[in-house]
Amino acid sequence: MPKIIAAELDALLDVLPSHIREPVYQQSDRSELLEVILDLGRPPEVRFPLRELILDSKEVDRADIDYVVSRVGEFTGDNRAG
Repeated sequence: MPKIIAAELDALLDVLPSHIREPVYQQSDRSELLEVILDLGRPPEVRFPLRELILDSKEVDRADIDYVVSRVGEFTGDNRAG
């Protein structure tokens, strides 16, 4: 994986709680990561070009969301941050 992509992927994953981050690091195709889905009350999920993966049977809770928000900064009107 090129250094720039690895650094950007690490920066993205560093804002996630460990129970979500660590399973992503275990994926051999993690450099192909397209999307991380953290919907309150649903299991955390990631999407790759050819597959989707549920990362944890534990549903995303308010503490998970607060953890991420505290690390990405302020959200704008279009619900984007970082």
